[in-house]
Amino acid sequence: MKFWKTKEKNWTKILGLGYVLGWLSLALVFRVPVLAQAGAAAGPRLETRWFAIFLGQQKVGYIKEYGGPFEENGQKKIKTVSESRMIFNRLGKKIEMVINSENVEAESGRLEKVRTEEILSSSVILVEAEVENDLVRLKTTTGGRSYSRELKFSGELLGPAGITNLTQEKLKNPGDRLEFQTLMAELSQVVRGERTLVAEEELNFGGKKVKTRKLEEKFSGLPQTRNVWIDEEGNEVRSEEPSPFGQMVMVLSDEKEAKSGLEEVKPGPDQLSSSLIKANVRLPQARNLDRLVVRLKHKKPELGWPELENDYQKIIKKDHDTVVLVLRRADFNLPPGFVLTAEQKELFLKSNAYLQPEDPEIKKVAREVAGPEKTELEKALKLRDWVARNMSFDLGFVFAPASEVIKTKKGTCAGYAALLASLLRAANLPSRYVVGLAYVNGVWGGHAWVEAWIKDRWVPLDAALCSPGVADAARLAVAWSSLEEGLGELLLPVQKIIGYLEIEILEYELAGKKFKVADNQPLYEVRGNRYYNYGLRLSLEAPAGFEFSALDRVWPDKTLVLLKNSQGQTIKLTQEGWLPAGDFNNYLVELLKKEVKDGISGYEKVLGRKSPRLVSATKSALALPNGVDVFMLVVEGKNSADLLREVLKNIHLDWPVK
Repeated sequence: MKFWKTKEKNWTKILGLGYVLGWLSLALVFRVPVLAQAGAAAGPRLETRWFAIFLGQQKVGYIKEYGGPFEENGQKKIKTVSESRMIFNRLGKKIEMVINSENVEAESGRLEKVRTEEILSSSVILVEAEVENDLVRLKTTTGGRSYSRELKFSGELLGPAGITNLTQEKLKNPGDRLEFQTLMAELSQVVRGERTLVAEEELNFGGKKVKTRKLEEKFSGLPQTRNVWIDEEGNEVRSEEPSPFGQMVMVLSDEKEAKSGLEEVKPGPDQLSSSLIKANVRLPQARNLDRLVVRLKHKKPELGWPELENDYQKIIKKDHDTVVLVLRRADFNLPPGFVLTAEQKELFLKSNAYLQPEDPEIKKVAREVAGPEKTELEKALKLRDWVARNMSFDLGFVFAPASEVIKTKKGTCAGYAALLASLLRAANLPSRYVVGLAYVNGVWGGHAWVEAWIKDRWVPLDAALCSPGVADAARLAVAWSSLEEGLGELLLPVQKIIGYLEIEILEYELAGKKFKVADNQPLYEVRGNRYYNYGLRLSLEAPAGFEFSALDRVWPDKTLVLLKNSQGQTIKLTQEGWLPAGDFNNYLVELLKKEVKDGISGYEKVLGRKSPRLVSATKSALALPNGVDVFMLVVEGKNSADLLREVLKNIHLDWPVK
């Protein structure tokens, strides 16, 4: 087996973040600013309006809106400006999203221009759109480069003021309904919207009752329904929409209240972990798995299913709310099921606002790393390994274009994927961006990786959760994109299942051996003083006087077993997922040194194999490797070395793959 040197990473942080931020950014993008009298031909500038944004019970951001009529070249027009900011502290790291937009409309409400700025990292992504008859001209600028494309449409596009005026005109009685069409420039998409007047309600604002109309708002491609309350003049005063992280509420406020306490925002762990799906079995050596059979159950099947089939994902059973899928590692011995035309190949090789193979540094790395290799697969794996070695995981980057990632070499899984996809294209290997779910440490969570076109098929490659070869089978792809049309093509399909999916593993395969998960099989079981983990085929006996304190924890806690006694001694067993690293023995020693300072190194023979350990008077640790799994045993308290040896006599790993 080949090993690589890589920067230190906390791999459990990989999951989930992209889904949270992707959903929140969509919520901001799909919001239509509502300004009273926005279509008036003349009049004073409209007052600035502030909204506080809450996720669950936590304030996470604000929106500032202003605008009004103005004249341009002797023509009367309307401008609407929306500035939004959201802040999170995730695992000690500040995460900030800023999305600003400016819409210019004709006096009639017909949309003419849109300008948006997205700040999701240290770079600004600027999108400018001009609407002409049946054509939208889009220009996206980032990293000093601009990328242009055109969108065709039929009918009329309305801006925020036009939608407001249409609402005032058409929605007078409960049951009244209207349709409209607008541009979401951030997503590079023309979308259709629908509003229905549901009821008239009184809301309480600061002790004052306000008469409102409650509207239901839907957009094409977005499965959730948003509720909006507007006052008698058409001003939005409140909106609500469900999310897997809690109800997202935007409520009319003032500047002081909207901004207060925002810098100290500290979302509870449930806001991120609620998007994770706990597995029904603890998978052994996940990054080496060749095949899984999973049953997906949709909690809200009315939202629909995204596309799930490709060369390595096959549906074997499907009904209204359940899908059974076979997930495989890419197999070059099977015939390909997809043909890529020359035109499509060109699309997956070209540059866009997010993937930038023409960047000089990206071209240089691709040339030096992939250069002389004989096969496409060897080139792709070399590039994958380079990204894994050189990138550092950083929660502060929501999403950055590849030209920024190559400079900072920091990012979430989204950055890893953007850089790898760009390097592949620079090496003349067509690539596309993939989002979905991956298994890590007992949970399935949101993740991003890439596919390269190799041997007439799409082959998954993952630089953030590396496998020794092509990407493992412990992942579910949900959406694929060249990113030529922006992030919407990826994020919209994900909304159909995010937070609404259950995954049951029925079968898995490793090194040619198949293992079926029995019906109602428990994750683990404690019999007397012995712990059994059925998926890992591992057991551990508690020494006399010790009691089980914690069992089978999941993200971000890797603890399988925690034992304590009345003398203050503790025994902890964790499962580490080995990913391409330097010299394997050195990697194990580094793991040990994180646990034990100034210990004496050595080896213990455990289960017939040599395992490194570090011991001291009060804390000792041992690393037990098993393929791409590493089980860490850490003992704390008096006479820790003796206690470690005692525990090792009572640990058993019944796994056929060494």
